[in-house]
Amino acid sequence: MNVRVTLILTGLLLGTTGRVSAQEIDRTAPYIKVSCSVPSVRITVEPLAPVSGQIIEVEGKPVQLEKGAQYVLAVTKTGYQPYRKAFTAEWQGLREKSVAMERGIGPVGGEIWDADLEDGVQMKFVPIPVGEFMMGSNEGEEDERPVHRVEFKRSFWMAETEVTTQQYDQYHQHVELYLVASQKNKSFEEKKKLEKNEIPIPQGAMFPVSYVSWQDAMSFCKWLTKKERRRGRLPEGYEYTLPTEAEWEYACRAGSTGDFAGNVVSMAWHVKNSGERSNPVGKKKPNAWGLYDMHGNVWEWCTDDWYTSYVHAPVNGSQRGDAPGEYRVDNSRVDDPGNRHRWRNKNYKVVRGGGWSYPLSDCRSANRFYHALKDHDEKSKYLLNYLGFRPVLVWNPPVPELRTTNILSGEGE
Repeated sequence: MNVRVTLILTGLLLGTTGRVSAQEIDRTAPYIKVSCSVPSVRITVEPLAPVSGQIIEVEGKPVQLEKGAQYVLAVTKTGYQPYRKAFTAEWQGLREKSVAMERGIGPVGGEIWDADLEDGVQMKFVPIPVGEFMMGSNEGEEDERPVHRVEFKRSFWMAETEVTTQQYDQYHQHVELYLVASQKNKSFEEKKKLEKNEIPIPQGAMFPVSYVSWQDAMSFCKWLTKKERRRGRLPEGYEYTLPTEAEWEYACRAGSTGDFAGNVVSMAWHVKNSGERSNPVGKKKPNAWGLYDMHGNVWEWCTDDWYTSYVHAPVNGSQRGDAPGEYRVDNSRVDDPGNRHRWRNKNYKVVRGGGWSYPLSDCRSANRFYHALKDHDEKSKYLLNYLGFRPVLVWNPPVPELRTTNILSGEGE
């Protein structure tokens, strides 16, 4: 069943994005006006960098755009595949377009999403709402400063628990031959054998998987993305990946502002209550957004390279390195006190959450640490028995490559 959504695009006025009346339209510059024959459809226009501004709810009136800027037009309704299209506002004059929405596939904003790993194994993803928070802590370590406001204009989904051995085994079964043949990647069973004089870690179905490198974790996410797309469950543009450091802390805090997202005694596996091992996921209390074991159990990989402070950190929740001025840090001057506090190391990735062998102070929402990107790095020595991961599901719109006149013209698409 298709739903016809009529989009009427009119003239363009250079300036800040916002709603205007029909009488105010300048016919030499673009506006967008959206109408829909179906009630309760949510229609939005979101500015993409470098344009700043809020997501605009289109409610039947013309919306002013900035000439030459990039945007994403989104039409969504519960029970329908969302329509999202990136475009550049370079037209003028009146345009008309119809969009077909299909029922049935993809995640719905605000609702739990179940990824199907087959053989009866699923992975539940909890919706993380739009919002903002203060990232970091003035009472914590030096690398947790400066405290800064981060805003999320787009919601995402995070795995309810750390990836379990059962879930990881579904991936491992499909790539086992490749892992055995590769000199750069070893199965996590083989990696466990590298550890010497360590505490044995149980690997039951509901225990968090460990001994997983950053590359392993990213490969799992890419495998799951391809799998869900191939089966027609995941629309193009959605992908599973590791969380950015900002996404992780925002989801961990779940609206809280203190060291922990609740009563940490009832939420965390740490050195004093873990029994000197990891524990099955989901046995402690979740945070306010329904996420388990964000404090303790195993450390969790993030996408970000390690930086020794939040100087120049992005304020939109994106991966570290995307912020203006990020690459102006002179790594050759690390001995200079004025430069050291924002030093970047590409060979290390951020890990979050603390672990079963660590004190509660290391399980704080703001606490951060790092681990070698490559498992064969001599400095990292071995992949550790307290290191796992937790994916997120995000929508990453493609960078617009076509002119608006080619994207937003004609019937359907």
